[in-house]
Amino acid sequence: MRSIHQRAPARSEASDCAYNLFRNKQRPEILCAVPEDRPVASFIGPEQWVYEGSLGAQEARPSGFDDKAASAGVRFNGFYLFQLTAAHRVAGTKGQSLGSRAEELPEAETSLGVRQHVRKSLLRLVAQQTSPEQVVAYVSRATADQTPAETRYADLLAALSFAVYTTDATGRITFYNEAAVTLWGRRPVLGRDRWCGSWHIYSLSGAPLAHDRCPMAVAIREDRRVRGVTAVAERPDGSRVQFRPFPTPLHDANDNLVGAVNVLIDLGAA
Repeated sequence: MRSIHQRAPARSEASDCAYNLFRNKQRPEILCAVPEDRPVASFIGPEQWVYEGSLGAQEARPSGFDDKAASAGVRFNGFYLFQLTAAHRVAGTKGQSLGSRAEELPEAETSLGVRQHVRKSLLRLVAQQTSPEQVVAYVSRATADQTPAETRYADLLAALSFAVYTTDATGRITFYNEAAVTLWGRRPVLGRDRWCGSWHIYSLSGAPLAHDRCPMAVAIREDRRVRGVTAVAERPDGSRVQFRPFPTPLHDANDNLVGAVNVLIDLGAA
């Protein structure tokens, strides 16, 4: 099998731009090149695209990549879509660089830590373009093996710039990201704390709101999405922040309630 690492013919035009490359899962011959200093386009999500590797400024471009077209695409769109020619249409090379030399070390001998770091960095860029409802859509998809949502999407959830957490069907918190820690001002105990990680919760009128009556609790008990609610979270240091929650029940492939996911949008100090 010929490797996608094969060197392409010499470029007719020099380029000083380095790219991050993404491959379309449905059409693996289609790739999207995003300059390393540009945010990843919002349509490039983990469901349809996979990170393929980096393409250095001085590396040979894969067949089908045109520097002039790339410059125009980046200038007008912020990215460049191109189609590989037959010589490079080899699927299943996730995590490898399209522009690297064939004689480089095989992937098994490369640093796993480096690959994971790059992947998480790119996920952070994707996360900046992700909306709360997109996160809910990702996590809510049922799978036959009932793999927990926080396991399937851990990297994406951890990379998000806004707070997100998940619970089991009894409301016990099973996962939260660092943005949630920042909003709450504390780290809940996984498997013990229930419903929400906030120290205290209040309505906009200032009335205390019990955790078992918060939007997340309502979503789980009534097995329905809750929207259009704004509340106030108090941190252990006494500071307060307004937030908008997006609690959504999670179901398995048989439509059984298995937990819930909640996205919290920080609206500023209360």
